[in-house]
Amino acid sequence: MRLLMYSTFALLLATGAGAAPAPGDPAEEIAQLKKRVDELENQNRQMTQLLAALVARLDRPSEALAVPSAAAVAHSALPSSPAPVPPPAQTKEAGSPFRLYGMLRLDIDIDTQRPNSTQTPLFITSPGGGKGGDFAMHPRLTRVGLDFNGPSVAALGNAEFTGKLETDFENGGSESRQIIRIRHAYMKSTWGSFSLLAGQTWDVFSPLFPTVNNDTLMWNAGNLGDRRPQVRAAYAPKVGKGQFSLDAAIGLTGAVDALDLDGNGYADGMQSMRPNVQSRIGYSRPLWVAGQPFAVGGSVFNGWLETSHAIGGRLVLPMAGYNADYTLPVSRFLTLRGEGWWGRNMSDFRGGVGQSVTVSAGRVVRGRGGWSEAKIRISRYWSLVPGFTTDNPVKADLVSGNRQRNRAFYLGNRFTPGGKLEFGADYFRWHTDYLGLLPGIDNRVNIFFQYGF
Repeated sequence: MRLLMYSTFALLLATGAGAAPAPGDPAEEIAQLKKRVDELENQNRQMTQLLAALVARLDRPSEALAVPSAAAVAHSALPSSPAPVPPPAQTKEAGSPFRLYGMLRLDIDIDTQRPNSTQTPLFITSPGGGKGGDFAMHPRLTRVGLDFNGPSVAALGNAEFTGKLETDFENGGSESRQIIRIRHAYMKSTWGSFSLLAGQTWDVFSPLFPTVNNDTLMWNAGNLGDRRPQVRAAYAPKVGKGQFSLDAAIGLTGAVDALDLDGNGYADGMQSMRPNVQSRIGYSRPLWVAGQPFAVGGSVFNGWLETSHAIGGRLVLPMAGYNADYTLPVSRFLTLRGEGWWGRNMSDFRGGVGQSVTVSAGRVVRGRGGWSEAKIRISRYWSLVPGFTTDNPVKADLVSGNRQRNRAFYLGNRFTPGGKLEFGADYFRWHTDYLGLLPGIDNRVNIFFQYGF
């Protein structure tokens, strides 16, 4: 109110509204009085608008109170056509479009029989002479990611643009000089229930993965699907209480195994001059467990390899896979999930225990497998995850020395004392069978310490 009084006083001083007209011609005096009445009415309108603006801003304490100076009020009160005072601007504080996230992690791995790699195990080697166990400790799964939420683009139908760049350090190097690796790098545009993605991320095919073995997610031992460059379209309409999802993508063949069967220096997937094609249809809806929807889906992929000389009488070797996935929350304390699959020539999608074509026999390796696990919540801070996973190539497609079966029973433990701190202690009974060789049997323990940010 003091500001209002000061502004009013300055306005009156500037315009001389309180001065009496000088004596003289009566007609002239009447004209001057009429002019001053018009000026006072104009001033009254200005003061009314100023008061309304002040009241409106006082009703919004979060906004800064910007009161016009006395000089500005005096200037606006000079005889002229009155101009409306604009309402206070509605401003929204803009946050950063970037969000940094990640985790710090240390893993300890102990094996009684050596896997093909202690830190990134895919199968267990057949025993030879001497001691077969090993020990490793590494921070390679430490992760750093950056999410981007960009402005909408009106020229593209108000598409909302987002993106992700995520890295870890599981890309070789020495144990104190690890090399950075790209996990995800993509841009995504969204129009309501429809979206387009371009970049590197998870395959559309076989979208789930087990809780344990974060190094290699039980690849080549029953779990399929990896990350690769792709272009993907997705449509996820809501239907009643549930939601359908339709995904289709074209991806780079050879992104995972870089297969070169003819040894000519060119990856056979790229030499085919065709991408692989993936699709999935899924459905999810809430059941009786709050926040844990039931979900089921089916996915397929097709791809092609081409060689410079015939293998088994063919230059073009087809690839195919069929997968079913499910997530079933039974109660607040128990969730079941897993996948089952069948296919052929699947090493680029982590099937067939890493075997795609038996060149000496001229045969494409077929296989089937899957995995399933139960997540049991023992308490607020502790969960148990027992599970089983298996990959079974068709024996008739193999030759001596090939991996005939790769399977594991596991028991995972997850401890979450608070915040984003997590500890894990996982046990594996891992068994890899060979055609004509002794099986590899490993008792593997993985212990990790992890803090997210």
